[in-house]
Amino acid sequence: MIAAKRAEFAARGFADVTALIPAAVRARVAGEATAALDAFSLRRDVRIPATGMSPRRYRIVPREAIVAAAPAAAEYYRSDELLALLSQIAGERVAPVPYVPEEVIATRLERAGGTHGWHWDDYAFALVWVVRAPADGGAALEFVPGVPWCKDAPRVETILAARPPSRVALGAGTVYLLRADTRLHRVAPRIRDRPRDALCFSSAAASDLT
Repeated sequence: MIAAKRAEFAARGFADVTALIPAAVRARVAGEATAALDAFSLRRDVRIPATGMSPRRYRIVPREAIVAAAPAAAEYYRSDELLALLSQIAGERVAPVPYVPEEVIATRLERAGGTHGWHWDDYAFALVWVVRAPADGGAALEFVPGVPWCKDAPRVETILAARPPSRVALGAGTVYLLRADTRLHRVAPRIRDRPRDALCFSSAAASDLT
């Protein structure tokens, strides 16, 4: 199965790796992420200049609160087991990011129109745990591959006009790996007032460390 996921990731920069994460780990991480979002999430409604003024409309839990409220998730982020698995799928060494606040965040899209708008990540890999998702297929992942991030001129609308994004509907419990620094991507806006909770582990490639 790992070989198949490695081939999928090489072709698309995306792979559903749910079946490769032990069920007990998935359940523990999901429970901790939900508790952290319930207790510590902060509302954010902003537009980001470096990603073409794309919106962020969600609740967010920063890394420091996750370490306190979700210790198993924070420990698993740095586990040799997980890093070895991600390295096998990515086809290169995967490491914790050098900037600690970017390691782990949790988000909750709770209202119609809520979104994690078009963006690139600062680091190569994002392992995303979809803790809760609406059954109507809203809040899907959308991405455009092979598009480097130019922070001075992100050209998001130009890119989208030239290259329609791929769309992946993701159910609750899904865990996926995305090559996030060369894929313009977003969580599509919520259709209704039903929450979509996620936990994101950001990881680095060798090029991020040098």
